[in-house]
Amino acid sequence: MDNLKIIAELISFPICVCGGWAVYYTINDIFKEKKNREYIGSQDIDIGFSLKSMVTKSELESTNLFKTMKILESNGYKPDGFRYRKDVAYAELGIEDHIGENETFALYVDILVNSYPPSLNDLYPNCFFEVPLIEHVYNNTKNQVKISSISDKLLIPTREIIIAMKIHSLPTRGNIRHKMVKDLCDLYGLLWYSPKSLNETTKELAKFLERNSLELLKNKIDPELMKECETILEEPEGSINTVLNELYNLN
Repeated sequence: MDNLKIIAELISFPICVCGGWAVYYTINDIFKEKKNREYIGSQDIDIGFSLKSMVTKSELESTNLFKTMKILESNGYKPDGFRYRKDVAYAELGIEDHIGENETFALYVDILVNSYPPSLNDLYPNCFFEVPLIEHVYNNTKNQVKISSISDKLLIPTREIIIAMKIHSLPTRGNIRHKMVKDLCDLYGLLWYSPKSLNETTKELAKFLERNSLELLKNKIDPELMKECETILEEPEGSINTVLNELYNLN
């Protein structure tokens, strides 16, 4: 949470937080009530931006994407592959117990875009993750949830859109097991720890999915992955499989 506050203090315009922190703020209250512990946080911060498909290079300069990049770089964040990185001292966050005075941790900010217009690709080829669903968040306030407890400038997608994002992302993880585990934990948490029934939670989901999204997800998840997630979340054996089977019936 402190990681997110660091970024929020730098930004003066609305931005969409995706990924692990969006999941955390969506389900933590209910998860904590049921489990008497916090839901899994995230070291990485995913920030999403919406760009016009035919935006020019000069127009890019005035977008919130480029403003954010400049803000990050002027505050010590450096490009690191598909993300920005800054080594932050624990002491900077007031965390010093049992930690060396000069100990640091790597804070990563991943930049997500709804599309990759040619002008952006010319300047930054394959530098950002493409997540088309972000466009739904910026184009319709009904798809936005503000997290004012951190900053009035931060918003997250609705539960349905975050679920769709997780359904899309898990099959693309290749063999990065820890990413798959986190994605499945998040997906199950979003489906199960909801104020609505599972049927109600997934009622509006289909419009955010590609035709074969659920099939790709099903083919990627194996029993060992489900078992690992159940152990992390302290869920009964078979619970994730039960919830996923209901999700697959959307097809």
